Amino acid sequence: MKRGPTYCFALTLLFGTGSILAPHGAAFEVPGERDPSRTPSRLPEGNDGLAAEHPGDAGLEDHPAVVLVERFDGTLEQIAERWDNVSRQDIFSLSDDVPSGAASPQSLLMTHTGGDGNGGHLYRRLLPGYEKLFWRYYVKYDPDAGPLHHTPRIGGLQPLPRWPTGGAGSRPDGDRSFRVGVGPHYGPEGSWDFYVYWNEMRGSPPRGQTWGNNFLQDPEQSTQRGRWTCVEVMVQLNQPDQRDGELALWLDGKLVGHWGPGFPDGTWIWDKFTPGHPGPGIRWNDDVAGGREPIPGNQPFEGFRWRTSEDLQLNFVWMLLYITRAPEGHPSRVWFDHVVVAEDYIGPIRPAN
Repeated sequence: MKRGPTYCFALTLLFGTGSILAPHGAAFEVPGERDPSRTPSRLPEGNDGLAAEHPGDAGLEDHPAVVLVERFDGTLEQIAERWDNVSRQDIFSLSDDVPSGAASPQSLLMTHTGGDGNGGHLYRRLLPGYEKLFWRYYVKYDPDAGPLHHTPRIGGLQPLPRWPTGGAGSRPDGDRSFRVGVGPHYGPEGSWDFYVYWNEMRGSPPRGQTWGNNFLQDPEQSTQRGRWTCVEVMVQLNQPDQRDGELALWLDGKLVGHWGPGFPDGTWIWDKFTPGHPGPGIRWNDDVAGGREPIPGNQPFEGFRWRTSEDLQLNFVWMLLYITRAPEGHPSRVWFDHVVVAEDYIGPIRPAN
């Protein structure tokens, strides 16, 4: 089988306390001096996870902390039966290009052709719903792939349908939904970053629109097309009346970002939070002439209030390819493999041999 260079991504989301921007610039409390009790907990890295106990991920689905494992074994029809909703199965194929260390012989390849729709997806409910989840997947972007408009997501919906829902440009209701995407943004290669929607997300000019908020803003975290990457995300839900939620991201087992109540220090510039940015910042405020209100920079991050109701939980994963600007007839290929959702840190594949 063909094995390409491999990367692994991990992402963590937590719900929690702290101050944040209210819709369209309502009263906003700028965080002050760091509360010493608000410090990030130590998160595991590298091979200090569930995958270390299961070479090649073999048998990982039997671990009590594991919610979902998809290694794309079997035929396309068998794979589709394991998901609640499948879009454009005709652009799917099976490939012998797999991440290093994988025990299974094939991955899933999605091929978008410019002018023929916007891509495809696999969507699965995560029942009965969870307060904290780790989501790990491997992905490889072809160097010639067109610019990706949207990429895989995890989140919560209430009520929970058997198919994905969008809502681009709209701030979600805190008792209805939130979603976290991670994928290429910015620059020729596209650096890794988030694309996050939640009920206290920030707006941007020219009218305070709420598009997905970003949090990494690090051009050094290139997607490095043409090789496999291991991505892992963690999400933990907040207490509904608090902003004690958190978000974390690992790339190839390395923790590259962790956000929560009071950490890290950084600066909001419209709908983008940049860790370590010295400031000053700016936010959209409907009550200010022109909508532009300066705010202090280099402040502790407020934390996430992902939800306002306990009924809203982490309950779906969405493996998505969405491209809108590829030239007519241009093929854009993206490979996915070894998707795992669990209640504990997963980490990269431990080689089977």
